[in-house]
Amino acid sequence: MSHHSSSSPATTGNLSNSIPVGAGPRGIAINNDGSRVFVCNYISGNVSVINTRNRKVIHTIAVEHYPQNIVLAHGGKRAYVTNYGSSSVSVIDTETYAVGNVTVGRYPRGIVVSRDGKHVYVTVRQNKEWLAIIDTRTYAVSRVRGLPSPSISVDISQDDSRLYISSTNSPDGPYQDALTIISSKTFKVLDIIKTEKYPSAVTVSPDDKEVYIVCLDAQKLTVLDPKLSTTRHFDFVTCEGKIVFGEKNAYAVDQIKKEVVEINTATYEIVRRVPIPGASEPYDMVLDQHNHAYVSDYQSDEVHSVDLA
Repeated sequence: MSHHSSSSPATTGNLSNSIPVGAGPRGIAINNDGSRVFVCNYISGNVSVINTRNRKVIHTIAVEHYPQNIVLAHGGKRAYVTNYGSSSVSVIDTETYAVGNVTVGRYPRGIVVSRDGKHVYVTVRQNKEWLAIIDTRTYAVSRVRGLPSPSISVDISQDDSRLYISSTNSPDGPYQDALTIISSKTFKVLDIIKTEKYPSAVTVSPDDKEVYIVCLDAQKLTVLDPKLSTTRHFDFVTCEGKIVFGEKNAYAVDQIKKEVVEINTATYEIVRRVPIPGASEPYDMVLDQHNHAYVSDYQSDEVHSVDLA
């Protein structure tokens, strides 16, 4: 793993609902206490770190080409970034901002860390090996063969036993668009579930009872009951980013209407829409413990702050 570090000084000014970051912000993450937001700048090839108290960028961290998604782990002390254009994952020490890069395979996109912090799972497209696994202790990389489709997004069950991998344009699978469920221990395929068109993001509910699949092209939300292997499909918004769970309901970004939508987790209906001030092309969001959202905006090169309380 190669290493370097990069930072920029903190800035000052008036509190703003729109925070300038790098070029083309996409994937976004927030630490446990809500004090820092990390956003991948796809075009400029770096990660902006935002202090949520004053809503200012306090560091800019150089990574590799086209950083797409980011997750935090190990109590927020590490960030893992998929670099879509560099076949790598950047590993960031969030205290020192030192960076190391791990080669994982072509076009890394979706990423999740196991709940025990021992492994990072990354969707790739490398010679029909659609999933890469990083050992977080040694940074050794292995890849999984035998999955039916090029993968897009991945999440893991709350007990670390199952991986849920969305895919499209299947060359070997029974469905064009699907969710493949595999064992995280043996990597054997347990089930393949048909979804609506282009399942762009997968999120496991906090109680492990449901898996939410956002289907971008179909404007549908597919909800899987993993115990019964049954799905239900609901009309949804144009959304490429993940579902985010709050204390009571769930939230997502409507990219066309430029709103945060609130989803009733009992009925799966949209019960509230909140405009995103100043939004041009909102992409993904995170939520802090006070129900305050931060939304990346790919076109305006900003992160927007939205109060959902």
